Amino acid sequence: MRTRRTPRARHRRAARSVSPLYPAFGLLYLAALIPSALNLVTSLSWYEQAAEAARFAFGVFGLAAAVRAARMPSLPARLRQAWGAVAACFAALVVAIPLLLFFGGSGRSRWDDAVHVVFVVALLIALQRFPLAPTNRRDRLKAAIDALTVMAGGSVVLWYTAIGPLLERSGMSADILISAAVYPLGDLALLFSAVKALLRGADDSAQRPLRLLTAGTLVLFTGDAVRGYLSGHDGTDMPASWQFVAWITADALLAAAALTQTRTAFTASTPADARHTLGVGRYLPFVAVAVAQVLMLAQAWADGRFFPWGGLAIGGAALSVLVLYRQTLVQRESDERALTDGLTGLANRTVFRRTSSRALARGRRMAVLVIDMNGFKEINDTLGHKAGDQVLVEFAAVLRRCVPPPGLPVRLGGDEFAVVLPGIREPEEAYEVAERLASALGTVDIDGCQVTLAASIGVTVAEPAELTHDEIVHRADLAMYRAKSLGPETNWAIWQEYLEPSTDLGLAA
Repeated sequence: MRTRRTPRARHRRAARSVSPLYPAFGLLYLAALIPSALNLVTSLSWYEQAAEAARFAFGVFGLAAAVRAARMPSLPARLRQAWGAVAACFAALVVAIPLLLFFGGSGRSRWDDAVHVVFVVALLIALQRFPLAPTNRRDRLKAAIDALTVMAGGSVVLWYTAIGPLLERSGMSADILISAAVYPLGDLALLFSAVKALLRGADDSAQRPLRLLTAGTLVLFTGDAVRGYLSGHDGTDMPASWQFVAWITADALLAAAALTQTRTAFTASTPADARHTLGVGRYLPFVAVAVAQVLMLAQAWADGRFFPWGGLAIGGAALSVLVLYRQTLVQRESDERALTDGLTGLANRTVFRRTSSRALARGRRMAVLVIDMNGFKEINDTLGHKAGDQVLVEFAAVLRRCVPPPGLPVRLGGDEFAVVLPGIREPEEAYEVAERLASALGTVDIDGCQVTLAASIGVTVAEPAELTHDEIVHRADLAMYRAKSLGPETNWAIWQEYLEPSTDLGLAA
């Protein structure tokens, strides 16, 4: 019997198909590096040829995967265009590297620059065309500001490592200014686009390809910074060993991204609130500020002049840490308010839909319980709304005790609650939670009055890729109404086909 692969399983298979290649070429690369490191050879020609051969192999592999992704009819047109741009990156490698190896000669540096410009421009187009998660205007502005913060930090790095030393060593002629500007401007544009993509994110079906694509971009930026440092300080125009490490790693990540996309089904119908940003992106603005402060302190140390720059750098670093830490606390508090019910502390409807949709997108069996409290209106009418709020808080506490992780108890609003159980192995796990909740409800003391907690619980279980979030909730609602029809005491019911109002049997038992 053939089993259906989940998206996570397909991701693992894609990663396994790429991973054997990189160690193989990495060993070839290190074999060339060791003799040079031990001063056994004076020329790096063999080392350079080995590294370029590795890049060529990844270029062929990545070109085939990117072309296949660009031709997949199941992908949106904008996403196919993005992979077409990635294919152009690899095409530049496949065409140019043989020319570099056999016909580069004295013009090798110009060949490298031309290939790099084509590669960067094509990759920049790919990042611009990659469909990001939809969001509101305020969140887009926040993502843009964070990306600009990282770009500002990157500009400090490039100024310190490449632009400043080059201008100091070679002067301010037009040729030098153009040379100092072309690489950094392209790299900063790549950095901005990559960080914006990390902060905005994508849905589950395109998240891993986007993560690999942006990781390759960041590695490429790091390699260019290293090359700029060597060029600015030592006058080295040819690629250095660390540059090849960065290039080969970036090629491997881009090839893995393309292959992962060919193995991942794009789900265009995934709800917007089920899409989520990539967690690592939120820390990049803090890293950028920290790097800038560290570079200032390092330069003060190198110059041996802690007055005034050393003290100013330490003070600036301390102020930045305090401000960023306070911003983190404010952001965390804001996130909790947006995703948490203010009265009970449970997750709200937004988190409910997001968790459910994410479990469905990952191809997992899941269950949903919809819960409606019985007699809550009478409690409000007789004891008042303050007592009603205390009843809701007590009920939420029972939910927390009865729902095991990774299950999520939720308040939908009013006296309506829900539970989502992602990744359950058997339907009986959901039934056990319903039974545990029904057994736990009883009498509680509210301002000296004994109040009985009772609820109607509807349970539905969805097989992988069987239903949408709304369909699951609809079925759980029908089961809940069936439980409510059994009486005012706590009851729970499982969704059955006959509960659908469109059938002739209606709601009959």
